[in-house]
Amino acid sequence: MMERVLEIAKAHLGGLVLRTVRPPWDRRGDRKGTCNVCGAEGRFAFNSWVVPREIFGSDSYSGVRRSYEVRESMVCRVCASNDRVRRISSCLLDLYGNGEDQTVDQLLNRESFRHLDVAEINAIGSVGSLHRYLSRLPNLVFSQYRSDVPLGSIADGIRNEDMCNLSYADSSFDLVLSSDTLEHVPDYTEALSEVRRILRPGGRMILTVPVDGKLARTKSRARVDSDGSILHLDEPVYHGRGRGLLRLVPVGEDMLTFTDFGVDVSTVLTQVGFRVETFQDGDDPTGASWVFCGLIPSETDA
Repeated sequence: MMERVLEIAKAHLGGLVLRTVRPPWDRRGDRKGTCNVCGAEGRFAFNSWVVPREIFGSDSYSGVRRSYEVRESMVCRVCASNDRVRRISSCLLDLYGNGEDQTVDQLLNRESFRHLDVAEINAIGSVGSLHRYLSRLPNLVFSQYRSDVPLGSIADGIRNEDMCNLSYADSSFDLVLSSDTLEHVPDYTEALSEVRRILRPGGRMILTVPVDGKLARTKSRARVDSDGSILHLDEPVYHGRGRGLLRLVPVGEDMLTFTDFGVDVSTVLTQVGFRVETFQDGDDPTGASWVFCGLIPSETDA
């Protein structure tokens, strides 16, 4: 339990760093608003250092870069949620709040939501402050992946799971959450099939991945070869650490990107058996604001 508390504290510290370690002129990009995670009113802090420029390729078109800088910042001063986390929260509120709850903090008091069996498959940093609130759910199972301990075991207070080879039984969960994790697994199709297997009929997966709005079809950047080595199909790209002075602060770690997701994510989900609901900003062609929800059809949906 203490390990989990330390991880949550680290995520909160990361939010504090993102609000303070940034170029002075970034303050002009701050926005006023009400946080749909904690309910706090105030200014969301913009930080242009959150995303390394090299991940956008040689052209590094500024519109896409700006969209992803907004996505990964706009940090709440109270709960440290960023824009991506609040978009996931909006999805949860739309699907499970019945139009009455305004924040995830309120949603967690709704018995119908508290009774759900929920799997969160992420590094804690992926969903930031949202994990702190979700940990109040009585039936939440949180996992991360470590290669040095058996799958399904508890290591440092956290369950060890490989998204491509989950140890959960079939039809174990009503809801699976995964935020910006799928691009870092070697086989995204296998991982999605595993998530589909552990969901019950009528269950959902809520998913974010970094989408390249100019990429028509999802493509692999790397794969694991038969001998276990990594074969790079393109120049290696890593996500997790920022740039500028933020690069010097240990609030995240670089993770290899195996997949570049294009605008065909809905097709990718459909091909493994999900019925797709997409939550996105119609004014954003970059893909940065998109949240995907994959529904497992029940007999009554047929």
